Amino acid sequence: MPSSRRRYLAAAGASALAGLAGCSGPDTTSTSPTEGEPATDTSSTTGTSGTAPSTDAARFEANLVRDLTDDHPPRFSATLTNVSDEPFTLTCGFAPPLSVTMMRAAKGDAELFCYPVDGDARQHVHGVETDRTNASTTSLPPENRIDGCWRVTGSFAVNAIAFTRTLAPGESANVAYDAYTLGRDACFPDGDYRATTEASASAGETAGASSATWTYGVTLSLRDGSVSGVTASDVTAVTLT
Repeated sequence: MPSSRRRYLAAAGASALAGLAGCSGPDTTSTSPTEGEPATDTSSTTGTSGTAPSTDAARFEANLVRDLTDDHPPRFSATLTNVSDEPFTLTCGFAPPLSVTMMRAAKGDAELFCYPVDGDARQHVHGVETDRTNASTTSLPPENRIDGCWRVTGSFAVNAIAFTRTLAPGESANVAYDAYTLGRDACFPDGDYRATTEASASAGETAGASSATWTYGVTLSLRDGSVSGVTASDVTAVTLT
């Protein structure tokens, strides 16, 4: 099993649901590491030993676990595998390797809410009350359909937390999500919905020793009230400008 170390980065802080497509989430409060560990800088390639792992070191895959039915929402999984001959350490948000809460339609403004299946990841996603909320916030996970649809309403937040996970050659990190219609609009409208994430990849078994920023994502396609496909993007390096 992959080794995992938890690093809390202002765990009590939270960010608004809008734009939570990245690993660590935007608009968070200032972060500071605990236990004397240095914070990982995912904005540049650094290090005194070795070189940052190439994107060729990882393979990202996504699959449909179950389709949308009257009994449950659609579920998809995402897996990042170390396909190199050397270990690397991934630093990501609350649910490595893909920490997301929203998928946005490629066309139009429809959105899906993504709720992790794993209980450890779920504890970091919660409803919040705001003055801008016009509808009551749904309890998570919804036990029943609302108006005949698997949907959530209201506002949600995610704890500003990061995990590090070392993957030995051949090892994988995996996460699964249930997807819900977000808000009171049409139920699972046709479209291609995408969520992307960024992660810091460090050579060896120590985060930040020599790192690069990777990005990758999942597209969930809906047609006629069911999932017609789930696809994963390639792992690519973030180019600084």
